[in-house]
Amino acid sequence: MITPLRERWTVKVNDDPDLDVQGNVLDHEYTITEGRATVAEVSKKWFRIADTYGVEVAPGQNPVLLLAVAAVVDTMAHAGR
Repeated sequence: MITPLRERWTVKVNDDPDLDVQGNVLDHEYTITEGRATVAEVSKKWFRIADTYGVEVAPGQNPVLLLAVAAVVDTMAHAGR
């Protein structure tokens, strides 16, 4: 299924492989991958409070980097807030 709300962004990381962000960024339902491996998932499904979402970081991944990616994607996707 093709949906106009699905986006794909690339995060360039110095000295490490690039990360891909893909999914419904506006609704906070997307994954962050490194190659074929999912390194983090972002979702609002886990919460009932408005404007709240979670970031599940895969074991062995850099949580600071992945939380920063989620925060920047949120800022870019919702620039008017």
